[in-house]
Amino acid sequence: MLLKKKVKAGILIYALLISAIFAMLLQFYLGRIVASQRQHQAQISQSQSYLMAQMTARIASKDKGQLIFKEGQTSYEKTKENISIQVQLTNQQTFSYTFLAPSLESHQKTK
Repeated sequence: MLLKKKVKAGILIYALLISAIFAMLLQFYLGRIVASQRQHQAQISQSQSYLMAQMTARIASKDKGQLIFKEGQTSYEKTKENISIQVQLTNQQTFSYTFLAPSLESHQKTK
């Protein structure tokens, strides 16, 4: 009788150990999945903002202005040498970019 109680306790301890190891592995796996998803969302936001900034740099005709896109809005300011663009996405993230201003000669050649 005493031997059976020790065996049951050993099996119970083994089951608790295995379940604890499984829980730790599951927690690690889920943490990696969440981190991967956050990184993916950050890459999408950065790519969208960069594309909006490039389009703004090509479209901009005045020295200052704003453009509104489906995914956010951009504001730009031109100087002689470059164009500074601030992008604000609909999720309130803000990105800033600076591009070299296209020369007037190359702009006329493309038209």
